[in-house]
Amino acid sequence: MFGQISNPLKIPIKISGTFGELRNTHFHSGIDIKTQGKQGIKVFSIKDGRIKRIRVSKVGFGKTIYIEHNDGTTSVYGHLKKFSKEIELIVKKTQYEKKSYEVEIYPKRNSYMFKSGTLIGYSGNTGSSSGPHLHFEIRDTQTNYPINPLKILKNVSDTLKPEINSLYLYNVNKNGEYSPLKKIKLKKIKSNFYLADTIKSIGMIGIGIKYYDKQDISYSKNGAYSIDFKINNNTIFNYKMDTISLYDKRYLKLLVDYENWYLNKNKIQKLFIHPKSKYTFMKKNNNSGIINVEKNKFYHGEIEVNDYSGNKSQIKLIIKGTDNDSITKSKIINNIKSDFEYTFESKNIKVEFKKNTFFNDTYIPFNYLNDTLDLGKNIHPIDKKFKIFFNVKDLDSLSLEKGFISKINDKRRAEYIETKKLKNIWSISAKVIGKYTLSLDTTPPTIKPLNFKENELIINKKMLRLRVKDDLSGIKKINATINDTWVLFEHEPKNNSIAYDLSDIKFNSNKYELEVVVFDQLENRKVYKTIVYRNK
Repeated sequence: MFGQISNPLKIPIKISGTFGELRNTHFHSGIDIKTQGKQGIKVFSIKDGRIKRIRVSKVGFGKTIYIEHNDGTTSVYGHLKKFSKEIELIVKKTQYEKKSYEVEIYPKRNSYMFKSGTLIGYSGNTGSSSGPHLHFEIRDTQTNYPINPLKILKNVSDTLKPEINSLYLYNVNKNGEYSPLKKIKLKKIKSNFYLADTIKSIGMIGIGIKYYDKQDISYSKNGAYSIDFKINNNTIFNYKMDTISLYDKRYLKLLVDYENWYLNKNKIQKLFIHPKSKYTFMKKNNNSGIINVEKNKFYHGEIEVNDYSGNKSQIKLIIKGTDNDSITKSKIINNIKSDFEYTFESKNIKVEFKKNTFFNDTYIPFNYLNDTLDLGKNIHPIDKKFKIFFNVKDLDSLSLEKGFISKINDKRRAEYIETKKLKNIWSISAKVIGKYTLSLDTTPPTIKPLNFKENELIINKKMLRLRVKDDLSGIKKINATINDTWVLFEHEPKNNSIAYDLSDIKFNSNKYELEVVVFDQLENRKVYKTIVYRNK
């Protein structure tokens, strides 16, 4: 399928994120390649191809290019600082035509062709990136399924074995519900071999593990390529991260101990499969990882964690069927059956759950006080968004204009949620359990120049940079002009910054009258005006 191929970077490939590893909201669809802690490393097309798509976004992969190849694959290069000169011209032309930083471009087929090794851009930190790196993907062009890029990359050195931190035991039922957990002691016999304390339990149980993998020249803690779990030499759970579907993320929450992850930041991967899950990278084996332990019987288990280079680590364990359970079973009390619709209504508040909003029968407390709805802690994975309605008939005119529904986060701060306002009824589509309340935003954003001041001569500057910030609902749009002509300011929300490339437009006048207008989500507006000089 792949043919002759070259690496996207001409530096040693150090991986900071592996294919398919578990992220907060998805399985990682590519690999993250380190760029020596800096931006501006040249990025090259891995193979002959044509530009299929170009996207510029404040979130996601930021500045991204998609190149389609004749072998049925598409390569993706994300978080770029900028594109090559030829591609940059296409993008800037579109941005100025649309008067928008965020654009999506689909060039005519075969209008922009590239040879393998052609410069296409420079690495960066744009979009939802926490540090400089290149996000690199290979996708099947027809299905859009991501493929493990390590299948094609050259000279990726890795001789280190995965590290297994801990082993956990769960009570499980046929519906995939589990409660509670018990940590099982592990003894490290040698670098890649662990021995677990004997597990004493009876009935249906499941196992979870914490682990990470490293690369020779990278200290990042990454995910595994494959995991295999056998009981009495029969495989009951296994997967390989060769390819995934972008729809697999729907079931990510079912492959982890969700409550532990979100309450304690403790990422435990379950080695048993929820009956409602459908993963493209995993086959359902007998019992799907669940062990039905019978009294007075012994079960010999082996867990194997592998990276793509074939390095592996193993856990050996014994389960003894005994009434002296290793964990105490708890009675599960639920007030929502997953296969029914539910509506909960009280004074000025209504919550609607569609059928199968939750993967399992669930208990949700419904408490409403002082315009705040408390649905409990975020410990229940959901499959569908649910509706929350507030009756706001008692609000004053200012609150009706500048109010919105917000979610209270872990730091007790209000997070803006897009709110539909229909007369006296406001509504949102929520995707997590938690606290929701009515908030008010009457404060405009702030604007502050970073690398220039009023009446300054800017002949030696390449960019004009400003800090733009909004402390509540967030920035919705930015409009900027120089001498009444619209100019493009690139917006990086995570840095609260915008920047204008002074080479974009050649003005006749050396006097630049700059105006920047910033709106937040509630249309509170801040205007910044100043004058600078390109030349004397």
